[in-house]
Amino acid sequence: MKRQFTGLLLFAVLVTLSFAENADSQETSNETVKHSVFGEPFKKPESFKEFFQQTSVTLTLEPSLILNTESSSKSAPSPIVYPFSVGFVWPDTTFVSLQPRLAFFTNYYLWDGENALPAEIENRTATSLSFLIDLPAVFTFTPAERHSIEAGIGPSFLLRFGFLSNGVDSSDPGESGSASGDVSKINSWFWSNANFFYMNVYAAYLFNFTGTIKAGPEFIFHLPFGSIISGRGIDAAIFSAGIKVRF
Repeated sequence: MKRQFTGLLLFAVLVTLSFAENADSQETSNETVKHSVFGEPFKKPESFKEFFQQTSVTLTLEPSLILNTESSSKSAPSPIVYPFSVGFVWPDTTFVSLQPRLAFFTNYYLWDGENALPAEIENRTATSLSFLIDLPAVFTFTPAERHSIEAGIGPSFLLRFGFLSNGVDSSDPGESGSASGDVSKINSWFWSNANFFYMNVYAAYLFNFTGTIKAGPEFIFHLPFGSIISGRGIDAAIFSAGIKVRF
């Protein structure tokens, strides 16, 4: 990353010197650079075919840390999950685009009497199927023909459904009286107090390899509204870092 940003800085210096040496064509040069940096003007699609031509598909592999601020003696340390994400970009050549994506992962939970907390395998009660939907608006800067920097923000929805983990019997003891009762509490907690609602902040650097395939590192922070509303700060915040491919 340090080398890439150094390269971008060098590019900016060279462009500045070029403008100074070519004052007669400065206005035209400024228009060209502005166009390359901020993308193409938006063109309303006249058909589904044109809409499809304006889209790109994205695939992402990004280990994610789910912050757990509770004591590790009470629950698991902050778990790391490995979601696989798929999404699309529309329009894919403009400065501002919509980049919805869907990520899927699983995790173990237990019920502590008040909250659903991440659990280690030996203390698990429920296995959760988790679907994370991101709906960010993304701003794309293209300082050079093959280099792109993306920054975005938008709402996210973490849709979770828990069921008894393998090896756990419904009649096993639990905080609510039984393991099956704990699973019901966990599922209710997933949907209460906006525990499903997040805000995502996104950044990425992409290198254009072939003209149609771009790839590079990306970073996402998911801010948990439910935890903030409940007075638990950023407990359950999600920090993700991985590789994004756009084609």
